[in-house]
Amino acid sequence: MVTVEMAVSLITAALVVVASCWVVGLVVVEDACRTTAAQVARQVARGDTASARQAERHAPTGAQVSTRSSGGWVEVTVQVNRSLGRLGPVHLRGQARSPMEPGES
Repeated sequence: MVTVEMAVSLITAALVVVASCWVVGLVVVEDACRTTAAQVARQVARGDTASARQAERHAPTGAQVSTRSSGGWVEVTVQVNRSLGRLGPVHLRGQARSPMEPGES
């Protein structure tokens, strides 16, 4: 009896560890989306398109980066989907706004 209980406990513990690692990975990817969005927004607001393109390369694999300018502000959204087998997809998104610098449009 103890062997069966131990086996079930080990399997459950392994599943909890895998799920926890996956959640931590999602947090890291979402932070990367937010960081990329902030960097791209800052560079676009300055009018530095070359640096903005370089910052876009730091987005997570498979991410979509969209930029929108209106009313003297630039808004950047970085979106990516992640899944763990049949769990998912989980939609992760980072968004940042930055005021346009004088002389930029």
